[in-house]
Amino acid sequence: MNKNLIQRRKFKYYLVHSISLIIPRLFFRKKLKYELKKVNNYNSQYLRSRVNYYNKIIENFEIGEDAVNIETLFNLQIEKFIGKIFKKKKLKKRTTYFFDLYNILSYFPSFLKVHFKFGDITENFSKPVIVKSRPINDNKNSVLMKLNEVRHFYFLKDNITFHEKKNKAVWRGNSNNSKERLKFIKNYYNVSIFDIGQHNPKVNEPWFKGYMPIHKQLNYKFIFCIEGADTATNIKWVMSSNSLCVMPKPKYETWFMEGKLIKDFHYIEVKDDFSNAERKIHFYMKNIDKCLKIIENANRFTKQFKDPKLEKLISLLVLDKFFKKSNQKNNTQKERL
Repeated sequence: MNKNLIQRRKFKYYLVHSISLIIPRLFFRKKLKYELKKVNNYNSQYLRSRVNYYNKIIENFEIGEDAVNIETLFNLQIEKFIGKIFKKKKLKKRTTYFFDLYNILSYFPSFLKVHFKFGDITENFSKPVIVKSRPINDNKNSVLMKLNEVRHFYFLKDNITFHEKKNKAVWRGNSNNSKERLKFIKNYYNVSIFDIGQHNPKVNEPWFKGYMPIHKQLNYKFIFCIEGADTATNIKWVMSSNSLCVMPKPKYETWFMEGKLIKDFHYIEVKDDFSNAERKIHFYMKNIDKCLKIIENANRFTKQFKDPKLEKLISLLVLDKFFKKSNQKNNTQKERL
């Protein structure tokens, strides 16, 4: 994906979701029962598995005084959004968090309250909170939703076969938000089978190599996926391609369920300091059948996120469970799973 394509994708996203703001929310609330009945169209065990993975709340809890009801959340966020439009200010990624949450919360009564925290979340909480990302371990109070989707959930059709790709591993990225990334770049930028470099910020160093669009990265057999502020953003499109994802064991996860990925089955796992990365890549260069099997497994894993109707249903069920467990009086459906 080049920069122009990214901008067009974002423009379309903001346009569609801006138009959705003028649709009365009553229209969505009347459809909630109808939407939840769609559980009958899917495997109940699979639905239960994903819903309970994102929302691990077991015991009922009392919503805190600092929680905000849906109506207030909408009014505040819409006011900010309209203000930015009229003042011609740049829309920040938090706006996409709001739009993504808005699309699902619109189906629920506006008096219900939620705890949420936008941004790259890497800490745990003492009470249930709706987030985009969370640590893979000890995360029972972090309820995952599919937020900032326009940036994180990009899948592609890779027309280059694995055999046609270069026998190298590639990476381009930002080192601003990660000491681990900077250490990786400095230590391995000059390895012969690696084509890695920093594209932001611009520095007068040999490891600064500028921007490389996705379509050029797809010319490589191996692509590093390295966590930054939280998860590795490129992991979704890499695992939907005909290239292999190479990374240390993930520490954080999003709606993509990075915590369910199996090493050397969905991706090639290397040590946290990447000290064995060159050796493992040489091994897989000589074992093409193993590479193709990992790519097949990775493609199959990403496929489950490509059905918009299924994704919407699971999102509704995750929030439905949140409201039920929070002991709030509501008009949502009785539990179906």
